Amino acid sequence: MANATKKEINTEETVVEETTETKEAVNILDLLLGSDIGEIKLPTKQMEIVRLSKLYGAPFIITVSALSPDKYEEVQDMAVSIKGKEADIEITLLQLLVVMEGVVDPSGKPMFKNKDLMQKFKASTPKELIRKILLSGEIANIYAEISNLSGFGDGSVKEVKN
Repeated sequence: MANATKKEINTEETVVEETTETKEAVNILDLLLGSDIGEIKLPTKQMEIVRLSKLYGAPFIITVSALSPDKYEEVQDMAVSIKGKEADIEITLLQLLVVMEGVVDPSGKPMFKNKDLMQKFKASTPKELIRKILLSGEIANIYAEISNLSGFGDGSVKEVKN
């Protein structure tokens, strides 16, 4: 690794020096061409819903999955209403739709779209099922985690300083 030093002179004639460590450059095209397509999978994570764990007397663990770019775009489109030149995002609807698509069963299918589960809770739609099972804050926290897994978190991409 090499060290790079950058000097700037601001308007008050003070010298500001910034030293950063640089990593060896890797040809990302070679990395991608040499990779196995099967290695690129949507990240998942397990989360415990503490309130439901207490209610059922057993750990209530859900699996959340990142949404593909196409699925995320589809969900966003459903939560946006356009009136004239103005677009409004219905945040609550966006959160529900992301949770609906991002909470998955062991086979990777959206859990809240399960017909048996919807029938058990007498819910006519997956959104209604989510509202019957989860509290608003739980929905918001799950939404935030799915968004992080989908690349919207602070640490998902970082700036390379030269």
